[in-house]
Amino acid sequence: MKKEMRQNLIKALLFVLLVYSIGSRLLEIFGYKDMGGGGGWYRFYREEGNDADVYIVGSSHAHCTIDHGVLWEEYGIAGFTLSAGSQKLDASYHFVQEILRLKHPKVIIVEVLNAAGDGLDNKDEDVYRNSLGMKWSGNLWKYVCHLAENMEKDRVWRNGIFAKIPIIHSRYAELTEEDFRDSMPYMRGYRGSFMIERFDRPPAENNREAMALHPDKIEMLEGMVDAARAEGVPLVFFAAPYYLSEEEQMKFNAVEEFARENDVPFLNFNHMYDEVGLDFAVDFRDVSHVNNSGAGKVTRYMAEFLEESYGLPDRRGEEGYELWDKNARYLYNKEIAHDLKISEDVNEYLRKLPELWEGKTVILSLTGNYGALGDVYLGSLEELGIVREEYESGGTWVFRNGIMTEHLSGKNYAQCIPIQNGEIHLNSSFHQEGQEYTEEVSLLVNGQDYQMVENGVNVIIYDETISQLVDAAGDDVYLGLEMIHWGEEE
Repeated sequence: MKKEMRQNLIKALLFVLLVYSIGSRLLEIFGYKDMGGGGGWYRFYREEGNDADVYIVGSSHAHCTIDHGVLWEEYGIAGFTLSAGSQKLDASYHFVQEILRLKHPKVIIVEVLNAAGDGLDNKDEDVYRNSLGMKWSGNLWKYVCHLAENMEKDRVWRNGIFAKIPIIHSRYAELTEEDFRDSMPYMRGYRGSFMIERFDRPPAENNREAMALHPDKIEMLEGMVDAARAEGVPLVFFAAPYYLSEEEQMKFNAVEEFARENDVPFLNFNHMYDEVGLDFAVDFRDVSHVNNSGAGKVTRYMAEFLEESYGLPDRRGEEGYELWDKNARYLYNKEIAHDLKISEDVNEYLRKLPELWEGKTVILSLTGNYGALGDVYLGSLEELGIVREEYESGGTWVFRNGIMTEHLSGKNYAQCIPIQNGEIHLNSSFHQEGQEYTEEVSLLVNGQDYQMVENGVNVIIYDETISQLVDAAGDDVYLGLEMIHWGEEE
């Protein structure tokens, strides 16, 4: 009898484990992953190798201001931004609690935009962005209970948010490949922008008057300070630069008073434009956020403050920090793509390739009636090592790390080329219908066809190391010499 009971107990436990495993995987797939920016909860929980030394929490001002490429490449600081668009201060408090529950960083930085608002006016979309990616824990339960009370929601709503399944089960219709496989596991939380909008310096810059903070905000700030102090983790507050109002500056001044009284460093970059070197003519993407230029300036100031104050280690070259190398590579590739996209014409574009193709796979294809206007591409292609005879025969060339490895000549070819984490398929077939001759081409990288034009030159630049499309572009010889880029076809 005892043996039978033991067997039944084992079966029950195995069943529970099976259900839990399946449920966890389903939650992982169906889980709400869009936090409106930052590195995301699922990357935070899955961090491979070593953890970050610095975690940054807050609103979009957090993930639009601190550039992890600069932090890593110039200072060797391993950072991670765990933020959400329009994040309220109560979410920041529970984010800090979650970090402290699972990690022991050297510093936590809190972006305090929403300390400057009135109250904690959460909306359902704020709740989804901030809470649905969090793992079940006592911290999540406290957060959900707080939200229910703050938003005057009933127990059914509270339990649904905590259980998640009632909220996320309907996502089956919108699932994408990203729900099953993270294509950017290296993302540390900064994507950046090359956009530029010009503004005058805000008159609130010199306002030093303080306005009282809402009691709910004070409670959350105090909670963060107490929690971090209890774990022996230094806390830093910062306000990102933007075109702020007089009232917002007064609220930040009140945060500064709170920070000073609680011995917490506070960097209000809205009082530090000249110190940081910010230029409102070049350093902002919109009225609320800096662009890459502005983010670089703020990040360098922040990095030097962190190094001087906390003696952070330089992790470059250390085993276990490969994701930071890959993230820096991703951001550098975006710089390359931007530089290519501002090329004046196709020949300037082609002449730039030898400067940037180290570590890249470049596919170059002459398709259709590319010679309709004569040898418009020849001079630039000769600089890449393509001779006239090859140019006249047409076809597709593959360069890997700057070395030509394939030339598929003419208009009839098919080739499969293995690459890291996938394959390149290059195909061309020539058809005649009456007096008309047409070439059908496909230039596939991991199943995606990046052919941009039928008559002209196509270029694909791909980084195999991190499976990143740097650029796909083409020039239609009948439409002039301006390149069309992937995502801009319409």
